[in-house]
Amino acid sequence: MRCLEVSHLRNLSSVRLNLHPHFNYLIGPNGAGKTSVLEAAYLLARSRSFRGQAIAPIIAHGEDGLVVRAILEDGRTLGLSKTRTGNTALHIDEQPVRKLSASAALLPVQLLLPNVSDLVFGPPSERRRYLDWGLFHVKQTYLNTLRDFQAAYKQRNAVLKSWGGPDSEQLLDVWTDAYSRHAAAVDEFRAQYVAELLPHVSAALERLSVDFEVRLSYRNGWGEQPLEKLLGENLAKDVKLGTTQVGPHRADLSLDVLGGPARMTLSRGQGKLLAMALILAQARLLQALSERRSLFLIDEVGAEMDSVYLARMLALLSVETCQVIATSTRPPSQEFGAAFNEQELTLFHVEQGRVDAGAATEEL
Repeated sequence: MRCLEVSHLRNLSSVRLNLHPHFNYLIGPNGAGKTSVLEAAYLLARSRSFRGQAIAPIIAHGEDGLVVRAILEDGRTLGLSKTRTGNTALHIDEQPVRKLSASAALLPVQLLLPNVSDLVFGPPSERRRYLDWGLFHVKQTYLNTLRDFQAAYKQRNAVLKSWGGPDSEQLLDVWTDAYSRHAAAVDEFRAQYVAELLPHVSAALERLSVDFEVRLSYRNGWGEQPLEKLLGENLAKDVKLGTTQVGPHRADLSLDVLGGPARMTLSRGQGKLLAMALILAQARLLQALSERRSLFLIDEVGAEMDSVYLARMLALLSVETCQVIATSTRPPSQEFGAAFNEQELTLFHVEQGRVDAGAATEEL
C-alpha cells in the first residue's frame, strides 16, 4: 500500500499516510488514534472492524459516515464508505463494486493484535477462520466452494428443524447429498492447504528458535468414517438438536505439544509465539504461491515479548514477504535499529487524531 487516507473514523478526522513499502512505525500515547489507523486499513480490506461488527460506534461523533481510501502497490485504488444507517459502498479504481470480497482479494491483511494467542488458545472457529482466509487468497475457487457448503448446511438444518413435515425424508436426501459433496470439496481444499503450510510453519518456528516442538494436523470434523455413514447414524440426534453435528464446520487445526493440546501445555507467551509463527507462515505461503505480499497490522509491537524474540520476529518480517504498519507507545528499540536501516522504516507520530511523518533516524 502506497497511501492510506482516513476520514471520520473514531478520532481520525482527516489523515493521510504516505507509507513506506516495508515498515511503518506509529508512535503515540494511548488514545491518540494509532490503533484506529490499523482499524481503517483492516476495514478497507475486510469491510468490518476487528473490534466488533457494529459500524456506528467507529464513526466520528457528529458525522454521518466514514471513508477510507488507499493507493495499492500496483497503483490500483480502493475506496470504502460506511454510514450510520448501514449503507456500504466499495470502489475499485473509481468504479463501484458489489462484492465486498473483491477488496480482500486485492489487499491480503495479516492481523497481529495483543490477543493474537487466541489463535492457539481460542475455540476451533478461530483456526477455521485462519485456514479459510488463507485459502481465499491462494485458491480462487475456494470462496464459492465454501459458500456452497454453507448453503447446503443451512438447508439441511432447515429440514431437520421442520422434521415430520411434508416430504421431510425426500428433502433430507437431497440436502444430505449436496452437503456431503460440498463438505468433501471443502475438506480437500483445507487438507491440501495445511500440507502446503506445514513447511512454512516449521521454518518460522525454527527462525524464532522456540523451546518447544509443535505437531500440526488437520481434523476434518468427522474422523475416518465416511461422512454419509455418520450422517445416517446421527440422524436422530441431528433431528433432536435441529442441526448437523458432523462436517467441516467442526473441523480444527490441531496444535499439539509434548503429546497434548498446545492450549493446555503452552504459556501465554509461548502461545503468542506459536500464533505469530502460524501467521508469518501464512504470509510466506501466499508470497510463494502468488508472489503477493501481505500487509501486517501489528498493534503494540513487541509488547510482552523479550528482546531476543522481538529481534527474531522482526527478521522474519522481510521486505519480500510483507509490508508492516505497527503501533507502539514507545520509540523503536535497538532491535529495530538492528533489523532495519534508516531507508527501511518510516516513523509516524500520532497525537489526538493527527498523524505526522518524522524521520526514523531520530529515534533509532
